[in-house]
Amino acid sequence: MSGPPLALAVLQSSADDDLAPVCAALPEAARYVLRPPELAALPVPAGATPIAAEWRDRADAARVVRLATGARVVVVLEADEHPDPELSAALAALRRAERGVYSARRRHRFLGREVAGERIPIGWCGDPDGTGERRLLGGTLAKMEADVTTSIARLDAAAARTAAGKPRRVLVAEFVTRPLGTMLRLLWMRRRDGVPGVILSLLESYGEVLAAAKRWERRALLEQHLVRPSGMRLPRGFVALKTPIGWVIVRRDVDERLIGALVEAAPDSVAGVPIATGGRGGAFLVSLGGDRRAVLRWYRRGGALRCLLRDRYFGWRPRPITELALTEEARRRGVATAEVLGVRVDRVGFGFYRGVIVTRAIENALTLAEALQRPLPASERDEILRAVAAAIRIMHERGVHHRDLNVANLLIARDRGAVEVHLIDFDRAQVRREVPRRVRRRALQRLDRSLAKLNRDRTVVSKAERAAVARAYWDTTP
Repeated sequence: MSGPPLALAVLQSSADDDLAPVCAALPEAARYVLRPPELAALPVPAGATPIAAEWRDRADAARVVRLATGARVVVVLEADEHPDPELSAALAALRRAERGVYSARRRHRFLGREVAGERIPIGWCGDPDGTGERRLLGGTLAKMEADVTTSIARLDAAAARTAAGKPRRVLVAEFVTRPLGTMLRLLWMRRRDGVPGVILSLLESYGEVLAAAKRWERRALLEQHLVRPSGMRLPRGFVALKTPIGWVIVRRDVDERLIGALVEAAPDSVAGVPIATGGRGGAFLVSLGGDRRAVLRWYRRGGALRCLLRDRYFGWRPRPITELALTEEARRRGVATAEVLGVRVDRVGFGFYRGVIVTRAIENALTLAEALQRPLPASERDEILRAVAAAIRIMHERGVHHRDLNVANLLIARDRGAVEVHLIDFDRAQVRREVPRRVRRRALQRLDRSLAKLNRDRTVVSKAERAAVARAYWDTTP
């Protein structure tokens, strides 16, 4: 993806952050405000573009912005950081820089005094995960520190971000030895900065302890898993974690970000970008770090019950867990579908629950409805419809009956020029030894009705094309 040669990413972590000064510090760059989803509704300075996402550290923030914009060089500054004129000029020149990581010396303004800071990376040319030479830029980055209480709150939020990632064992050294070493190093560096230097050194060391504690807490949570939540056996490789009102079920090797996205998601507030699915809404594209993305979808009612219950369901076998089990079995049988990464079930009253499911995103995929509504050559349309028929036939031959075949539950993508079809939404599916011929006919009739509904305002799928799907299905050799 081609993007701007230079992007400035401003990290906003509080509604009280003043973004205008830092956005104005690099007028030559395309400016983006990276903020958590709960701040997505706040205004941004003129000329800046908001990006709602989570990040662990500066390198991760640069990765998120580069993925979203295609920028060659990404400079990452916090909302309370201000480069001096020399550093601003050096940052502007990065548009022609060589691949690598660029750092700056930082000074803090804390409790009315200038306090020495360390050298920190703020610019990435090329992939933040890649290798490259590390260079020091001229000039100074001034950080405007808040009062002690606000600083502690920000340290807690930063520790939660840095603790995200794959769960790992936390050693005693991370609680004691390393923070102590950091504190002694900072105290020596700030030996001439008086009491503000001492307080700031203690705070930054405390931040390391907080990050280690949060990593330990999340790993401990992962180890406290259930075997059969709601009386149901989990597919191999999944664990269930207790929540105050239900369960979160995830793969054992899952990234910590997924757990955060599942636990913190609410029906109208998700750490992701809303996407159109052609169904009942409630789907969001969330980032798992790097170029990994997933689709988070809330279960929502259809029909007349939608106005009354919206996202409430009744039963002792929750649909998210059922869909997880059925999708894994379909994948085991060789059916092309999106990989389920995790689900969440909340008990919200006697027998009632609500749920959410997260699947790995199929990059550059369109629903069948979206693909057919595009102006495509007849040969390409024919290729897509034949691929759909073949995918459905393979599914049926392997004993899986999808009870809701429609144009929104078929995803179309291309891999090296070939059409790939993925089936999604298996919460009502059935797994059998074989799918009878009469059941196959009903499934194809349901798909045909869904294709016909695309012709409301204009002819999207001709009668001949619809008939060709059924004909290709029966002619397909799995």
